[in-house]
Amino acid sequence: MKKHGFTMIEVMVVVIAVSLLSGVIYKLMSGTFSQFTKSQAKLTNLRSASVILEHLKNDLRLAVVPASEDEKPEIVTAAGAASLKFCIIDKNVRKIVKYSFDDGTVYRDLEGKKRAISLAKVADFIIEKSDDPANQFLGFRIIVDKDAELDNRSESSKGNKVEVKAYLYPRFNAAALSDEEKYWNLARQAAGGS
Repeated sequence: MKKHGFTMIEVMVVVIAVSLLSGVIYKLMSGTFSQFTKSQAKLTNLRSASVILEHLKNDLRLAVVPASEDEKPEIVTAAGAASLKFCIIDKNVRKIVKYSFDDGTVYRDLEGKKRAISLAKVADFIIEKSDDPANQFLGFRIIVDKDAELDNRSESSKGNKVEVKAYLYPRFNAAALSDEEKYWNLARQAAGGS
């Protein structure tokens, strides 16, 4: 009787083929997972910047032309810090809202209730004001990089930084309001009791 089995060469060929195939699959999978992780980090940064911008847009829609010197809008910009203060009508009451950027966090302060808008590390928050009196807008640049303080940062994680820009027309600039906006601003002020 003749016994059938595998020779040593056949076993070695199968082992080498399986090793090569495993190496190729590992390379493909590690690249895919690496790209997925990078995309997730970038998406998280983008969401954080969007949350900050949405808060700003919502409050600027509620903004009104100041009725007194206390309500006058203030924009302060300095290296690594910025703030914006203006008056809004919230639930038919005039209130002062202030946005401030300090130590990597953007805060919203409404009547002394100060809270961080986003927990992600904000690398920079820049407010620019238009110089044109007929076209007054505010430019915002929000740069979010939640991994900015990591000591052992790879080159690919440095690419996760996200910058969001927006140009918004605040309603507190009376000279830049259209006739329709002026009407609605007066209506909001009347509803607010001033």
